Amino acid sequence: TFTIAGLSTAAIYAIAASGLVVTYTTSGIFNFAHGAFGMLAAFAYWQVNQGWGVPVIPSVILVVFVMAPLFGAVIERGIMRGIEGASEVVKIVVTVSLMVALLGIANVIWPPDVARPVPPFFAGKTVEIAGVAVPYSRILTMAIAIAVAVGLRLVLRRTRLGVAMRAIVDDRALLQLNGGRPGRTAMLAWALGAGLAAVSGVLIASEQTLSAVTLTLLVVNAYAVAVVGRLRSLPGAFLGAVVLGLAESYATGYI
Repeated sequence: TFTIAGLSTAAIYAIAASGLVVTYTTSGIFNFAHGAFGMLAAFAYWQVNQGWGVPVIPSVILVVFVMAPLFGAVIERGIMRGIEGASEVVKIVVTVSLMVALLGIANVIWPPDVARPVPPFFAGKTVEIAGVAVPYSRILTMAIAIAVAVGLRLVLRRTRLGVAMRAIVDDRALLQLNGGRPGRTAMLAWALGAGLAAVSGVLIASEQTLSAVTLTLLVVNAYAVAVVGRLRSLPGAFLGAVVLGLAESYATGYI
């Protein structure tokens, strides 16, 4: 039981860490506000689905594929591009400040004294695996993590956009000489990273109480996962996610 729960948590960490790795490898900026991106997406999903009564699938599409990528692109264009070439201290201060600002904005828009339950996907439906009743929502989470891993691998290794993303940090000038547009590529990378943060936020929203601080700190665990992959290796990040997810689950169950 705890293994299945741990793998489900690991899948969420892996998705969030993937977005962090994508933004770091293209901009060289370790985004400490990445957890806040996921938190905002979770609240936005609640607002669209529960607050406005939009069905689940359109709500997910709107938040994950429209609102989150646009938000990531705006952050890159309006803030991150301005600190390109700055010292590491400046980059850290800016991203931490962004995280604090987003926490404040979330608490203003969605006051913390109001309960906002998010029903799980496929509520009440389970399947038995090795004698354990596993909710469909956990299976969905793991399936999405696998799809993200395969999709990112194909994008980064088999497409021109992926090559450009990896080339930005290595040699931006050479990328420009070969007809690349580093600014646009970085913006697309941040849009992709914000979208992945949104996926993790929406998935974790149904398993946790909607709290700005709690959700932000939960996704912060993805930072450690990304570091296992040295901030550049997606397989390493997924391995770190499995180790951390299982360790947390076993600690909860046995310690």
